Amino acid sequence: MGVNYTIEQVRRSRLIMPANSAKFVEKAWQRNADAIVLDLEDSVPITEKAATRQRIKEQVALAGKGGSDVLVRVNNDSRWLRDDVEAAVWPEVVGIVLPKVESGVELRQVEQQIARLESERGIPTGQIKISVLIESCLGFLRMDEIAGSSERIDSLTLGNEDFLRDAGIQDCPDTFQALLQPRMQLLFTARAYGKTPMGLIGSLAHYNDADAFAKSAELAYKHGFLGASCIHPGNVEILNRAFSPTPAETETAGRIIEAFEAAVAQGRASTSFEGKMIDYVHYERARKLFQRAAAIQAFELKKRQARQSQGL
Repeated sequence: MGVNYTIEQVRRSRLIMPANSAKFVEKAWQRNADAIVLDLEDSVPITEKAATRQRIKEQVALAGKGGSDVLVRVNNDSRWLRDDVEAAVWPEVVGIVLPKVESGVELRQVEQQIARLESERGIPTGQIKISVLIESCLGFLRMDEIAGSSERIDSLTLGNEDFLRDAGIQDCPDTFQALLQPRMQLLFTARAYGKTPMGLIGSLAHYNDADAFAKSAELAYKHGFLGASCIHPGNVEILNRAFSPTPAETETAGRIIEAFEAAVAQGRASTSFEGKMIDYVHYERARKLFQRAAAIQAFELKKRQARQSQGL
């Protein structure tokens, strides 16, 4: 098959760990999350933020022992932002999670600080990405501006709880559909700018209901999202499964690629597959799915080898 296997970002599961809790951080590398987020924001009390920030550098290597990407979620607050970014940017880190983004201007200011730190600390230019959280109505209305403001942005996520609060929407079954429009707008914006769309069709706060959490993740995958965050280690494998092409999907994609390429070799740009007509649209969709499955397989191998090297 003529598929070009380029490595793409795999970020199905983003496990958020409170950076002030040593017992959680010490075990994070064992969880098989695609990314570990060391959190300086919501899970850390104000009184502990300064002390926690000082421990980030030593925690980075610990969190990454299992092959997961390591990110740091900073506080987007004038009292802490610059110091948080200063503490977060290291060679072993792949990015920061920037919450409550409301303009391209504030994002570019953070980008400038990251670029300076990369230069000072011997980090390859552009390594440190920015994962953007849209958590307010103003941020949502400026999402197009934000997404186009920096090449460092690797993903967009709608911060469910903060957005509900800012919009005045109650979080209950009656309002389940209220966030579908903003979620899909975020997905369309992310796709338009080549960013990874992340999020659940539901709330990550209901982490203790495994069935509901899995349903929310599976629904998000069907809507085009490629991963989501979680706050409990037990949700990691749920996300990894939900945001991965199934073996059946991958097998079908492979057969579509073979059938279409055979047709092209015969001078045709369409053919019949299982009773349906397929053309370049179906071919490109199958290629993307097949390529993503290969990227996931490669990343899983990387993580497994890293854990085995640690005796796990």
